[in-house]
Amino acid sequence: MSDKNLRPTVIALGYFDSVHKGHQKVIQTAREYADKNDCSLTVFTFKGNLKAMLTGTDEKCVFLPKEREEILKNLGADEIFFAPVDRKFLSLSRRSFLRKLNKKFNIACYVCGTDYKFGKFGKGDITYLQKWAKKKKKTQLIVDDFIVDGQKVSTTIVKEYLTSGDIKKANELLGRPYSVTGTVFRDRTVGTDLGFPTLNMRIDNEKHRLKEGVYAGKFDYDGKEYRAIINYGGRPTFDLNTCLIEAHVIDFSGDLYGKTVTLKFCSFIREIKKFNGIEDLTAQLAIDMSGVKEGKYD
Repeated sequence: MSDKNLRPTVIALGYFDSVHKGHQKVIQTAREYADKNDCSLTVFTFKGNLKAMLTGTDEKCVFLPKEREEILKNLGADEIFFAPVDRKFLSLSRRSFLRKLNKKFNIACYVCGTDYKFGKFGKGDITYLQKWAKKKKKTQLIVDDFIVDGQKVSTTIVKEYLTSGDIKKANELLGRPYSVTGTVFRDRTVGTDLGFPTLNMRIDNEKHRLKEGVYAGKFDYDGKEYRAIINYGGRPTFDLNTCLIEAHVIDFSGDLYGKTVTLKFCSFIREIKKFNGIEDLTAQLAIDMSGVKEGKYD
C-alpha cells in the first residue's frame, strides 16, 4: 500500500555522502523549484555505507546518516528518504527503482547531477530518467557539475584533503566546516588535572579518518559558539595510541558526559608528538590555546 503524500514533491536524487558544494547545488535547485511550484522537497539518499557495499572494500563515509540528516535538513529538505543498503534494494532494476519511488511519493520533478546512476549495476542514467519523466509527464532538472580550480568537486577529493590534513581545502569544497558528531564519554580526566579539561569522543568505525593531528575547531552549545583545540588521534606522551577525539573547549564550563555533541574542524595546527614530560605538554597546550583563542588559525 502506498504511503504517498497528496502534496506533490520534488525529489533530489543522490548518495550525498559528503553533501559538498556540488550536492548542495542539486538540493538548492530542487528547493527553488519546490518553492516556485508549491511542492515539498524530498531528498533521496542511502542509510548505510553504499560505497563499501558496492565495491566490497572498507570504504568509509565522510558523514554518517545521522550527520547527513542534520545537514540536509539545514539545506531545506522537508523529508529525507533513507533507502536501505541491502541486496534486495540494490538489485532493483532501473524501472523498478523509479516505480518504487513513484509509489511512495507524488513526484512532480526529479533533480539530479549529470553523472547520477540508479538501479541494478547502475544501468539507469539521466537519459533513461529523462525518458521516464517525459512519459509520466513529470519535470526533470539536471544540475551541472560544480567546478573549483578547474576540477569537478567530488567526495573522493574531499576525502583526499581530509586524509592529508588539509582541512581548509576540504572545508572549501564542503561549504562548511568538516564535523564529527558523537557521544561524550568519561576518560582519564588527565586534561582536567593539567588545567585543560577536555570532552572525549570515540570515532565511529564507518567514518572516514582525518590525518591524526591537533586542530583548531569550534563547538556550538546552547546557542553559543566556542573555540576549541582538538586532538584527533593518539596520546603518545601517555603511551596511548588509540585514535580518539579529545577537545579542550575554550571558556566553556559544564557537564557534557553522555550528551551528543558536534565538533567542527577549522584548521590543522600541528602534528601529534610525544613530549618529554607533562610540563612540556602543558606548555605546548598553552601555546595552542593562545593561538586558537586569538583566531590565529581562522
